[in-house]
Amino acid sequence: MSLRVLHVTPYFAPAFVYGGPPRSVLGLCLGLQRAGTQVAVVTTTANGDTELPDDAAARSSVDGVPVVYLHRTFPRRHFRASGLRTWLAAHRRDFDLVHIHGCWNFFGRSAARWCRTAGLPYVLSPRGMLHPWSFAQGRVRKAIAYRLVELKTLRAARFIHTTSDEESRVVSELGVAADIVMIPNGVDAAAPVPAVSVEQFRQRLGASPGDFMLLFLGRLHPKKGIDRLIAAFRQALKTVPNLYLVFAGSGDAEYLRHLRETTRDLEQPRRIAFAGFLDGDDRRFALASADAFVLTSHSENFGMGVAEAMAAGLPVIVSRECPWGQIEEWRAGCWVDNTPAAIAAAIEALASDPAAARAMGENGRRGVARSLDWKTLAAAMLGAYREALAPN
Repeated sequence: MSLRVLHVTPYFAPAFVYGGPPRSVLGLCLGLQRAGTQVAVVTTTANGDTELPDDAAARSSVDGVPVVYLHRTFPRRHFRASGLRTWLAAHRRDFDLVHIHGCWNFFGRSAARWCRTAGLPYVLSPRGMLHPWSFAQGRVRKAIAYRLVELKTLRAARFIHTTSDEESRVVSELGVAADIVMIPNGVDAAAPVPAVSVEQFRQRLGASPGDFMLLFLGRLHPKKGIDRLIAAFRQALKTVPNLYLVFAGSGDAEYLRHLRETTRDLEQPRRIAFAGFLDGDDRRFALASADAFVLTSHSENFGMGVAEAMAAGLPVIVSRECPWGQIEEWRAGCWVDNTPAAIAAAIEALASDPAAARAMGENGRRGVARSLDWKTLAAAMLGAYREALAPN
């Protein structure tokens, strides 16, 4: 019989303002469907500071994946949906297993509590939310919530799904009793983009034909180490004056104002651009138009943008706080200490030898195709589900 799995996530496609998780959960669901699993998603209407448009929230599927959007209720910032438990109770017999994504939110906690009461087994993907950096945000509040709620949720899971060896180590050190299963996120091969579209998109972003364009693609948040990236960019400009840095993403309005104010001097000579949130073709065009990708996060459980950039054939510059040792293994770019000096040196190295940078990009493309194919990863997840449900 086909396994029936419900995915519970506080936000889902098309709420891509939340960065990688909505993309990776959608990719996993599609992969599981192709592997013969019956999947469905229950989520909220969350879309950053707003709610999803009515037409999006009224959809019953995304790319063929059945989905139910429940309206957020107070406190909205913690993703509470008062209708969740009623919906779960009405569909108790429709699923064999529940897969909960994320921590520190009412939506997942409520689902886990209901599963324990109803006797429905569940597994949990922290999605990077158990890393030390996450614990440090609201330290006292999270310490209390962890002991009172999150720890019970983790211990009752059939297994904890991590997406990197580093995340597995972090979860293991917490001492939760649940098994840990490491399966990375997958990524689809990048569709080709016509050269004319690349040229037009670069012009739209304000880049000149001879510029070496660096792309940051993701949520604009202090966690991403953006201040360090900007400092490194200023330093590299002294050696490579044709650099152009594009920030493609959205974030908190106050933080965006801070970034714009601190980089105002770079906008007039057209060395930096804030492209806003990009999705669909614009996202593909941005990846195809760049010469290199850069991510200087203080903490990542995976980093979907890195995988997408490699799939698009871009060399990458990534901080060592991100679990991407494959960059060195595949010779796909620079895996660097998260300091302005080290980041600047990597930028200068790639920009001074574009041919070598392109070769690194091709190395990354091949590495991703070998290691992060959704077909293989979904089969591994399905195997983990079946083992979790097997009688002891």
